[in-house]
Amino acid sequence: MSGTLLQPSPAPLPANGLTAAEARQRLQRDGPNLLPRPQPVPAWRRLVAQMVHFFALMLWIAGALAFVAGLPQLAVAIFVVIVVNGVFAFLQEYRAERTAEQLLDLLPRRAKVLRDGVIVEVDAAELVVDDVVLLMSGDRLSADGELVEAIGLRMDTSTLTGESALIDLEVRDLVRAGTFVVEGEGLAIIRATGDRTQLGHIARLTEASHRPHTPIAQELARLVRLIALIALGVGAGFFGVAALVGTPASDSFLFAIGVTVALVPEGLLPTVTLSLAVGAQRMGRRNALVRRLEARTRRAR
Repeated sequence: MSGTLLQPSPAPLPANGLTAAEARQRLQRDGPNLLPRPQPVPAWRRLVAQMVHFFALMLWIAGALAFVAGLPQLAVAIFVVIVVNGVFAFLQEYRAERTAEQLLDLLPRRAKVLRDGVIVEVDAAELVVDDVVLLMSGDRLSADGELVEAIGLRMDTSTLTGESALIDLEVRDLVRAGTFVVEGEGLAIIRATGDRTQLGHIARLTEASHRPHTPIAQELARLVRLIALIALGVGAGFFGVAALVGTPASDSFLFAIGVTVALVPEGLLPTVTLSLAVGAQRMGRRNALVRRLEARTRRAR
């Protein structure tokens, strides 16, 4: 394993670190110190998804019924609402996706480690568990570790916690991949690498293929189903009443369609999308990453 020899640290070093042979064995066992890469999803699929979710489908049907009922202006207005809302939601989530991908750039490319009794600089992907890593001002950590020496060590952990205040660390404190050494120096023994780090756990969450429905998404789906049932029920009721009073079937049908379309709140979809986008932007100002607009956590009781 190649590395560039550095000047020894003024701080006393524990033991001699791993040997090159031990490091190679652990690297083969655990794999490289790399964050998992998300599976790319074509942009057109993301855009289509915004156009065909349950609420959008209800509006597509309402627009088609409006055409059948002889209301082309209303139908076009509904279709425009669907398309504009879908594009807006797509752009919001696409920007969040790009931000999430930047997690992969948080790990440095090189790290200073103690190997065979000397400090060398190696590729960060070659770090393994039990490596002794030298931390100095200006360094960003490449893996999770436990401090064995700390001399005036202060770190910026905002990458993981969102807190801008610097953290004073002591021996036996844990340090995380992606955090930044602002002052002092120290030594840490690596405890986790790659996707087993806290940053790797976050990266795995961002690439999860199965995304559970959030509480607000479940409530929106329930509301849309309720609106659809009410609109269809009222439309069918008016069709029956019109037929009973002797209205021709064709006129009764068009009347029922008009009533059904009128009961569909076309403005609800963009209103909900805009509200969620505003909430996502407010959370973003507090260093929270919102990849899906309908994402929210359950309120603590």
